[in-house]
Amino acid sequence: MKRIASILLSLLCLSTLSAQTIGQWNVYPSYMNATQCVALGNVVYTLTDGNLFSYDTEDESVQLYNSMDHLNDVHISLIGASSEAKRVILVYDNCNIDLLDNEGNVRNISALKDKSISNKTINALTINGYTAYICTGFGFLTVDMKEGVIRNTYQIGIDTKGLLIKDGQPYLATSGTAVYTVKEDGNWQLASSWVTTTDVSKTDITSQTPSYAHAGGVDWYAEGFGGLVGYKDKDGQKEQVKGPIQPNSPRRDLFYRMNYVGDRLLVAGGINTPYAIYHPATAMIYENGSWSYLDEETPAKDYPKLNHWNTTHLTQDPNDPNHHFASPYRTGLYEYRNRKLVKIWNSDNSPLMQIGNLGLNYVSANAPTYDEEGNLWVLNSLTDTIIRVMQPNGKWQALYYEEIATTPTPDDYLFTTSGVKFLVNRRSTGRGFFGFYTNGTLGNVRDDHHVLRTDIVNQDGTSYDLSEFYCMTEDLDGRIWCGTIGGLFVINNPLEYFDDDFRFEQVKIARNDGSGLADYLLNGVSITCIAVDGGNRKWIGTQGNGLYLVSADGQEMLQHFLAEDTPLLSNNIQCLAIHPTTGVVMIGTDVGLCSYVSDATEAEDELSSDNIIAYPNPVTPDFTGLITIKGLTMDSEVKICSSTGQLVWSGVSNGGTCTWNGRNKQGKRVASGVYHVIANNAEGKKAVVTRIIVIK
Repeated sequence: MKRIASILLSLLCLSTLSAQTIGQWNVYPSYMNATQCVALGNVVYTLTDGNLFSYDTEDESVQLYNSMDHLNDVHISLIGASSEAKRVILVYDNCNIDLLDNEGNVRNISALKDKSISNKTINALTINGYTAYICTGFGFLTVDMKEGVIRNTYQIGIDTKGLLIKDGQPYLATSGTAVYTVKEDGNWQLASSWVTTTDVSKTDITSQTPSYAHAGGVDWYAEGFGGLVGYKDKDGQKEQVKGPIQPNSPRRDLFYRMNYVGDRLLVAGGINTPYAIYHPATAMIYENGSWSYLDEETPAKDYPKLNHWNTTHLTQDPNDPNHHFASPYRTGLYEYRNRKLVKIWNSDNSPLMQIGNLGLNYVSANAPTYDEEGNLWVLNSLTDTIIRVMQPNGKWQALYYEEIATTPTPDDYLFTTSGVKFLVNRRSTGRGFFGFYTNGTLGNVRDDHHVLRTDIVNQDGTSYDLSEFYCMTEDLDGRIWCGTIGGLFVINNPLEYFDDDFRFEQVKIARNDGSGLADYLLNGVSITCIAVDGGNRKWIGTQGNGLYLVSADGQEMLQHFLAEDTPLLSNNIQCLAIHPTTGVVMIGTDVGLCSYVSDATEAEDELSSDNIIAYPNPVTPDFTGLITIKGLTMDSEVKICSSTGQLVWSGVSNGGTCTWNGRNKQGKRVASGVYHVIANNAEGKKAVVTRIIVIK
């Protein structure tokens, strides 16, 4: 025991590593834009773009709420408080309902969400005593906030935008000027009982919506990106006395593209679409557990005539971590230093061309991407020459290829280790995967190899005419994994892409039913994004089918995550990024960001005892998760032996990580003691030993 105690002390510093365990989920809601607040006793609840936090005015503590902690859904539409019921009601966009009290207890009411009713759009919320009136496209419903049940649903065919109870009489506001009420002694459930009235105006109804809350002797206001702010009256004027209360978080729940640069996560929060979906130009950075944001004030102030929408890409200068470029949708190339906008590159000051000479709101500079030489590549879509390169000396090069001239939706570059470069052209004219090889002569396209493949032909000669192409990712073996609206395809050797007889591969999964037949992996599934982890496994995001994890060769389906049975926020995955040393998979969805701690990390080049870490260490009696061993080389063989040298367990690492469930080969939890970890590289040439203490 003395020996164990001394080892315990020497390993104490490693215990904090167990804060994130294999299989752990996390969510990252935005708490920046305060849109509504209500008070329940001394606690102020604040709605922030569909998310919720509370502030206790007595102890000044802040509580963050999310779908993994307290809440039963994502994206809250409206909140209201009943002092009589001592509860706050949360009404979600999908008609789910939560009731929350100041002790953190939650009562879920899913009946409206689960019921098949047309026109369930949530429009407004009114609290009257114990009762919450929820206005919808079909009429309204009442919720008893004390008992936690829906009392009545009124399907009266009125698109109700607001509701007022006056002297026991209901008044409904609509999208127009009309106001409805119930005939004397009329049945509220019957559409024929509701008639128009002039007794109450629409303004009388809608002005019932509270713009502030009172708690702790302070008036609290939700002031947008100014946060939650408290005021007191002084000589007839509002004087700020508290706040702003604004938890550090993503600026918005917009995650269109992400990539890691070291430990730093870069996020672009727009969408690349010709349709009228206008998201604010959001660019964010996540590092060391803290969020920061690129300057939004300067573009709006200095360039008021430009439409600052839909940031689709964010990239970092490889030689300057404080130098970034971002690409809002068709308003040029934005350059930042120390998070501040310093320049917008467009047709006035660069070779970037306008789309049809329509003005500076039509200068596309999509997909800014650095190559190994420090050249910044952009895509100047809907112009004659879409590939343009800004060199480190500030000079520009243009690469003209007839196949992709005037392509409207080029999405991304992929620079491969083979030297072949690819473009993903999403849809419409010129759609497909475009490969080009410059032969090291950036300014001379005459010796380049290049080909656009719009039709996908697989190894069996099966041809696919696809309407949309989404992503390309290179794995650790140099293979290119391609996502399309029609499934997953692989380029085994990029240098062969230019051959006349080139074929994509579709991974085949044997049915193992005696038929000798196989099925194509994820055939017909819309693949939106792909990331490769340290074990060369593929994380595959989809539109509507959640997230898949497949083995390095794609032959084995390891995991399938769906929002219905995991903390995944949505089955619509927009982007993925994997932290190289922790193995945390960041998952950007159409409703926000979540993460999953995987069991693979990037492998070390060599085995060294200085790099090997095992945690949790010690393993306490209440621990039931996986014990993690990190700092290994690719495919390291790992053996767990008792202090007497008896082999307890063996396995192989996923990249630089191996996990052990703390059990022996017979499946029984091992006894208390010191266990030796013996790791050999894939060639078996070097062994490294560390120790794990188990307390049973």
